[in-house]
Amino acid sequence: MSSPCIPRSRKVPDPQSFQSVLSLATRLIYDKESSDMMEFVKAVLILIGFFGVVPVMATAFQGRRKYQQIAFSVMCFMTIGGIWWPSEWGLTVDSVETYRGHTKGFHFYFLEFIALALILVAKKERPREFRWLPPGLLVYYAYCFLSLLSIIDAPHKDYVLMAFLKFFKASLVFIATWNFIRTEEDWHRLILSYAVAMGWETVAVLNLKYHHHIYQVPGTFEHQNSLAMFAGMIGMVFLSAGLGPKHRWSNYYLYAYLACALCVQSTLSRGGLVVYIMGTGLVVGMSLIDKPTPRRFAVVGALGAAGLLGLALTLNTIIARFHDKGNESSGETRDLLNAASRHMLADHPLGIGWNNFAAAINWPFHYGDIIDDWELDRGHKVDPDYQKGVVESHYYLLLSETGYQGYTTYIVFITVFLYWNLRGFFAFKHHIRGCLSLGIFAGCANNYLQSLLERVLTQQRNLMLWLILLAVASRIEYLRREAKRSKINAGSSV
Repeated sequence: MSSPCIPRSRKVPDPQSFQSVLSLATRLIYDKESSDMMEFVKAVLILIGFFGVVPVMATAFQGRRKYQQIAFSVMCFMTIGGIWWPSEWGLTVDSVETYRGHTKGFHFYFLEFIALALILVAKKERPREFRWLPPGLLVYYAYCFLSLLSIIDAPHKDYVLMAFLKFFKASLVFIATWNFIRTEEDWHRLILSYAVAMGWETVAVLNLKYHHHIYQVPGTFEHQNSLAMFAGMIGMVFLSAGLGPKHRWSNYYLYAYLACALCVQSTLSRGGLVVYIMGTGLVVGMSLIDKPTPRRFAVVGALGAAGLLGLALTLNTIIARFHDKGNESSGETRDLLNAASRHMLADHPLGIGWNNFAAAINWPFHYGDIIDDWELDRGHKVDPDYQKGVVESHYYLLLSETGYQGYTTYIVFITVFLYWNLRGFFAFKHHIRGCLSLGIFAGCANNYLQSLLERVLTQQRNLMLWLILLAVASRIEYLRREAKRSKINAGSSV
């Protein structure tokens, strides 16, 4: 018996295919519901954190300075973002992990809860001394809100809001630090807290380097360059404090400086290595000009010997890194991305949109064509689905994403604080405040110089450390003004 003729346009369905389709549909529905439920749970946990955990912590800290000091040290430690490897230590709502931009969702970090609790305690205990807007913070807020104007032309307006929320919330650590620091013990607690954090970071780096055999070690950071800039920024503070007035922790600060040097060397970041050496020379030079004591000469000699020994042991690796085959190609790609940034700015003077570069450099936008043409000219194939990266230069990123208004306020902001740090160094010579001012000046100058090639100040770990150090600079500037005002009042009363 012949089988029935079945038209080609109508194939007999396989019962198993129905089950497969049904199973797939069920999983998709389930996953969607699970995803929505997870987003809801994270939002509830965040609300509980802000409106439940924070008030409880603030109540527990109130009147207990020791608890406040421990909380502040924990907040500082958490800026390194991990124990053995990168960890966010927070929750993200509406995550877009596949996006290559610098902000991948609405982030809420646990250290923000600690910062807010410290703020509430300071407001309760010292209402007259408390400041919601310490010196310099208004300029930072101007940068945030003027950058928000880029939302007008942004193809993904929610990405702009993600960036704005991240940078605006980061000011919590600025306010918390400024209101926490009151005594000389607090200055040293800040430095010691970061000495402990970088001591642990060094352990994590050595584990990755020698146990896991990683060539360029990122530590607990997103990228090795991020670790290099973080260590370079805080390392200058350790060095300046260690060269400062003799204190029971002075030698530990110098050990922490050496730990940071080890971290930078382990990253094999070319820019990081260069600016760390430059920053060291700046701190040492200004310290010796300020007061050329026998101890400072001895410390400089010991550090120089340690540096030469470390260089001798790692020279071959460093030389190999500077001669990597990919260096030339990487430099050409940077130039092309810079050119794409200029095209975005020409078309959108207010910016293509904060956190939108990674979208605008890819299809259906034309800004990435310059990279495709460069590849085609060299006989390379172009994958239209490949997602191009983000411009490396922090300054070009600011120009293209936040426009002239965001870029200008950022330059004003960093210039003001560089000037304040220099003024603080000369105003508080032979005091830990002056040492901090010098260290922060050198660390930030390093960072701003390396920002020509790296955009890590958009990343949470470096952003948090940066704002904590700027809060210290703001506090020193406030004390300088108070001292000047008291001197004027004393003179007028005579």
